[in-house]
Amino acid sequence: MISTEPSRIPSLDGIRAIAALMVMFFHFVGHHGEPGRVVQAFVIGQTGVDLFFVLSGLLITRILLLSKESPHYFRSFYGRRVLRIFPLYYAFLAIYFFVLPHLLATPVPPLHTQMWSWLYLENVPRTFTALTTSGPDHFWSLAVEEQFYLVWPLLVFVLSRRRFQHVLTATLVLSPLLRLLFLHGGIGVFYFTLTRLDALGYGAVLAMLLTSKESVSRRQIWIFRVLAAGLAIAMIPAFVVFSGSGLAWLQALKLSLIPAFYFAVIGFCIFDPLARRVTGLLSNRLLRWLGGISYGLYVFHPTCFMLVRRVASPHSLILDLVLSFGVTIAVAFVSFRYFESPLLRLKRYFRYEMAVQRSPHSAVLLAEGPAAAPAE
Repeated sequence: MISTEPSRIPSLDGIRAIAALMVMFFHFVGHHGEPGRVVQAFVIGQTGVDLFFVLSGLLITRILLLSKESPHYFRSFYGRRVLRIFPLYYAFLAIYFFVLPHLLATPVPPLHTQMWSWLYLENVPRTFTALTTSGPDHFWSLAVEEQFYLVWPLLVFVLSRRRFQHVLTATLVLSPLLRLLFLHGGIGVFYFTLTRLDALGYGAVLAMLLTSKESVSRRQIWIFRVLAAGLAIAMIPAFVVFSGSGLAWLQALKLSLIPAFYFAVIGFCIFDPLARRVTGLLSNRLLRWLGGISYGLYVFHPTCFMLVRRVASPHSLILDLVLSFGVTIAVAFVSFRYFESPLLRLKRYFRYEMAVQRSPHSAVLLAEGPAAAPAE
């Protein structure tokens, strides 16, 4: 057992950047009188959250599996998670609840509507709508991830690999069934952790493959290829035809198919020799840089978009796009450089202790270079 970092996968930073940009475009479009078909087309950007979930399931499960034998397993994981997530999260909430209302001449929300965000439960009132929240709309996904972090390390720690595989299978099967149950009862399924857990589970399956002592077979690589191509071909026309229909069975099904597609795409990028050109593009310096500040991009973008519209009142879509994205990227960079990074240096007190990864995929991953993956 030695103190080390898991080998980095630079292309995943590029994928993380794409996920952030997808969500940003989704929230940007719809405020400029765009045709309904245009707005509908950009709804696909909302699936960037599914991509984030699959990535988190992969990166977090991989770290947990590799550090499972560490005597400081829980301390290292949670220490690093707190340093990575809490400072920006709570700093933004303080700004959102106490500074922005004064700037915008609006009342400070009452504490009982704020508490869901402070406790990482923003997804609960958005699921059970009789409850009232005043928190940032997009923080529901951060609540899902934080709740995932509370349970997942314990499961990895107490279960053997074989039994953990059974848990993953149950996750992929039970989440869509639970969605059907919720929808039958008139409860929304988009925001709740247990009805989105299969997306994180798909990422965990990739982590199991990545840390296995056996090579991914040619058959498995073909599964990634066929699944990615087949789901893309099937979902694009279905998205155009059924988007906005509100059909219960479609809601239950699509929240499995979308992460399954991203699971196949990421699996293709990691394991398939034919993906070298794709991973080369995903590993370019700009995308990796944006991936490095993607947490800030996600946290700040709705507020930056709103302030640009209020302060600058851009009269054209292009000007609004340039200003909104430019301000968001600048704020995320400043936050990462001067606020998050100094705190992240404290991670040296919470080093992972793991054996050098002896997976058949290690050489490939190490050859890609030492990119910083925000989820790690």
